[in-house]
Amino acid sequence: MRYRIKRHGVLWLLLFLLIAAVVLLERTASRQIQTSGNYMENLWFVVSNSASEQRIDCFTDEMEQISYLFLPSYANPDKVKISFAGAYRIVFAGEGKEISLKDGESIGALTCGGKYQMRFCDRKGREMARQDMVIMRSANLPAAFLETASGSMEMLDADKNHEEKGSIVLLDVDGDLVCVDKLDRISGRGNSTWAHPKKSYGIRLGEKADLFGMGSADKWVLLSNVEDSAYIRNKITYEMAIAAGMEGSPESQYIDLYINHTYHGMYQLCEKVEIDGERVPIADLEAENRRLNKEIEKCGHFETEKRKGTALFREPGDLTGGYLLERDVPEKYREEVSGFITDSLGDLYTIKEPVHASEAEVDYISGFVNNMEKAIVSEDGVNPETGMRYTDYIDLHSFAQKYILEELTKNNGAGATSSFFYKPEDAVSTKLFAGPVWDYDKAYASITGLNETTEDLCYLTLRDSNPTTLFWRLNKHPEFREAVSSCYGEFFSDYMQEIVDEKIEEYASEISSSVAMDQIRWKSADDAPLDYDYEIEKIKDFLLARKAFLDEVWTEQKEVCTVTFVSDGEHYVSVIAGRPLQKMPGSEPGTVSGDWMFDGWYTEDGKLFDGTQPVTEDITLYSKGHDV
Repeated sequence: MRYRIKRHGVLWLLLFLLIAAVVLLERTASRQIQTSGNYMENLWFVVSNSASEQRIDCFTDEMEQISYLFLPSYANPDKVKISFAGAYRIVFAGEGKEISLKDGESIGALTCGGKYQMRFCDRKGREMARQDMVIMRSANLPAAFLETASGSMEMLDADKNHEEKGSIVLLDVDGDLVCVDKLDRISGRGNSTWAHPKKSYGIRLGEKADLFGMGSADKWVLLSNVEDSAYIRNKITYEMAIAAGMEGSPESQYIDLYINHTYHGMYQLCEKVEIDGERVPIADLEAENRRLNKEIEKCGHFETEKRKGTALFREPGDLTGGYLLERDVPEKYREEVSGFITDSLGDLYTIKEPVHASEAEVDYISGFVNNMEKAIVSEDGVNPETGMRYTDYIDLHSFAQKYILEELTKNNGAGATSSFFYKPEDAVSTKLFAGPVWDYDKAYASITGLNETTEDLCYLTLRDSNPTTLFWRLNKHPEFREAVSSCYGEFFSDYMQEIVDEKIEEYASEISSSVAMDQIRWKSADDAPLDYDYEIEKIKDFLLARKAFLDEVWTEQKEVCTVTFVSDGEHYVSVIAGRPLQKMPGSEPGTVSGDWMFDGWYTEDGKLFDGTQPVTEDITLYSKGHDV
């Protein structure tokens, strides 16, 4: 009897241990199921058609612990095959059914837009891990599959000056091949945008190619549009410039970009602003400098207080062109090889091409721009030293067009950076041209302050620091104002209405599916959900109000009065006579910055001007504050 009790005790102990083991195994299995990283690393999908076969890995949102399969628009789910290792089968549970797939089988039974729980199972059907997954597919857009030589973006994203080689496969919306090539270079690009996780890139193909009818070239830009919640500000502006006939305006195409097999977001594939027969079609002095100086990188560098460039051994015979200039800010100017600072306005110009400008070339183009400035800043528009009018130096039509486009979009960077000009060789033209246009993600009320006002002129002085006053000076001359009114009435006024009525909806509809994918791919914990309809309507409302005001000023020729704001520099805001300012520049009075409090703007006789007063004459206001 005692033995039987003892034996029963042992059995109960064994049963207890067995139950404990089962519980432990379940908990272990549960931990395995919740951490399915090893299984996800060995899972991918193969998208096939007659033209190409591309591998696509899932993207996992670590915050929500959901994986996403982002498919290109041309993908037919029946021809997308699953590939995995470490499991015998994967069971997809969702939408009231379960679908079991083995390695190499089609995912045609799965629904795009559907959410599934993936269960990784062994041969006996036992669940080893699980992971939630959503399948999304683009629509209307081509797809680019880019691979870096290293198989990683870590080095490239660490510094925009880093570069490496790679390869690219570009397919149109139907999945037909557009381009297959090696990439001589992949590198980062951008200034404020470079601080964002989603970055812009520049690529150089091994051979020139005509991508989507944009002309044959080897250098292309992949714009992230990361600072534009509507994703269309650059697009509508580039298309406006093209429609206006502005030389060198970049053509572009939205694409879905995959890098190293993973969806990287929606990008805008753009022509690069450069001297080229298909872009800015003027003489290529850089090519000539390189022809004459075989090891140009070994030539010395020269730099004075206002000029810098390359000490070439041999000079081209014709120094009159072509030159591609960018009016820039100090931090960017310092990074460039060649450039100069003007005498009259102190504007900084980088010489984008020729990159390796010789001393004689820098002397020529800086002398030309200095003479142009002297004519523009003079009251009668005549350079007192040469006797030439400002219209002898500039192509009036292109300058008027550039000013209109920058002013109507209220582009924050206009007149400060990304502001291009080009000078052809004299045999083509003896004048400087304004353009091409570039960089409008901070336009159309994208940021607060004067950028979002619609009933004023800002003369390209919106930026807080380093704006040029060149276009303010140009507006002093009647011929320029007449050219602006004429160009605006002949094209821009009607086109603004066309943008609102047709273009915005056209672009928004084209990219809506990819916007949803991009938002998931790049969202952060601090991001509020995107109200895309609101972002689109915001641009429409801005343009309609802006058009109404510009019609009054440039078509009806209503009188405007200018308020000059004097702080570190001068900024100008003009309104229709008798109306108040919508906003004042800078901080609100009472704002503390460091140990200094801004008191407000004051007139010359010491009266506070708060912006509510109607402006009936030109006035100058001064910034005042005090230490705290």
